[in-house]
Amino acid sequence: MRAFLIVALFAMMTDPAHALCSGPDIKTLLTQTDRDAVAQAVANTPYGQGLFFRAVKGGTQIDVIGTMHLFDPRLIPLAARTAPIVAASDLLLVEAGPQEKADLTQAMTTDPALIFMPDGPTLPERMDEATWQAIVQAASDRGIPVILLSKMQPWYVALTLAIPPCAMADLQSGKDGLDGLMMDQAAAAGVPVQALEPWDTLFNMMRSDPIDVQVDQLRLALSPPDLQAAMFATMLDSYFAGQTAELWHVSRAATHLLPGIDAAEAEALFDLSEQQLLTDRNRTWMPMITQAAATHDHITVAVGAAHLQGQTGLMNLLAQAGWTITQP
Repeated sequence: MRAFLIVALFAMMTDPAHALCSGPDIKTLLTQTDRDAVAQAVANTPYGQGLFFRAVKGGTQIDVIGTMHLFDPRLIPLAARTAPIVAASDLLLVEAGPQEKADLTQAMTTDPALIFMPDGPTLPERMDEATWQAIVQAASDRGIPVILLSKMQPWYVALTLAIPPCAMADLQSGKDGLDGLMMDQAAAAGVPVQALEPWDTLFNMMRSDPIDVQVDQLRLALSPPDLQAAMFATMLDSYFAGQTAELWHVSRAATHLLPGIDAAEAEALFDLSEQQLLTDRNRTWMPMITQAAATHDHITVAVGAAHLQGQTGLMNLLAQAGWTITQP
């Protein structure tokens, strides 16, 4: 479930994958009750529409831009819009800057314990045979050898399986998303870049749950490929339409479509993951954002679009802190 939410949060897909990850709008598969609940939730969500916001207090300006983390040609006009904003800034704040990405790459190549279980029972020893075989097939569809799979930490397998096979090749291509393009813009304009959190924040969060909870979340990641593809396509369409609240609330309702999953359990896991992935991180970022704004006249914040919307979204937190919010 948490892996599903991270994929929703990051909208990790490139354009060729978008063409392949096709299917019906996921909203058409929801019950009328769920569609009504989504519409009501969207209507009640502060700052639930738009990717570009501006916060002003006194003579200080903060531009906040909702990003996705992998490339899609539809990002080009958005990047053209961000370029002058970044160039006019004194500082660009992002989730992970160039140094953090380098640190992550280094850690992944030197510390196998980041994603592998060094000891104890293997994955097939922690679950029934039918579930393990389903995971083996799903991993094989994504190019993961079973000899590696059996020793991987459950959270990492769940994250991988949450990405549909149709998106894997382009996911691995390494093209920059909007935040990466904005970092390139900052480098070209001589604007410094600062990360909002250490490189291992999400790793530590994902690994914090007990193994048995991670195994349960891995089981929840075994959704049908056609459902995953439709979910990806709908999420990306929502992003480019600026419908960030709809993207998030449809993601919640779509968990009701997962076969064999109790709705109450899905809701509880969604709430927990939302707290950890969005709310807690937003609150941790706020002092860093306001501190940067206290020492610069104009800063730009580029983070995943889901962080902008909601009662505990960055825009509402800034508004509560006395900043005047507009959409330029």
